[in-house]
Amino acid sequence: MENVREWAGAVCCACLLSAMLSMVFPGGSSRRILGMLVSLMLLCVLLRPFMAVRNFTLGIKHHSFEAEQYENAGLEEELESSAKGIYASYLERNLERVLDGAGISYKSVSVTMDNSGDGCISIGQVEVILKNEDVNREKVKELLRPYIGFEPEVRTGK
Repeated sequence: MENVREWAGAVCCACLLSAMLSMVFPGGSSRRILGMLVSLMLLCVLLRPFMAVRNFTLGIKHHSFEAEQYENAGLEEELESSAKGIYASYLERNLERVLDGAGISYKSVSVTMDNSGDGCISIGQVEVILKNEDVNREKVKELLRPYIGFEPEVRTGK
């Protein structure tokens, strides 16, 4: 805000100076030269903030920011955990829809997520607990295998 006040004061002073100079100088060719110089002075005063912004942006281009400086391990772990939880619940709901569509009754479907060494999140384990011992476990495994890419652990709950 202080910069705006300074700029407004400079504009007012330049206007007053140009008005006084135009009153003092006589007409003719010297008046036209004075008018051109006063116009250039006013233009410079008016454009000063924009030139400062231009110089500021040029200064930023020469700066380099290293991402490693700003790493926050706690935030990274929290985001990773949150992403694992979201993906696990999404996969659980989809597997439940598949089981519901096949008419298979189950108690629960749980998905455990793992991290690989390169930071990727992958499915660690899928466990399906069936309500009924009469349901063919192999049928459930075959039904879910295309969705998860491996054979899930299927057991009956008591």
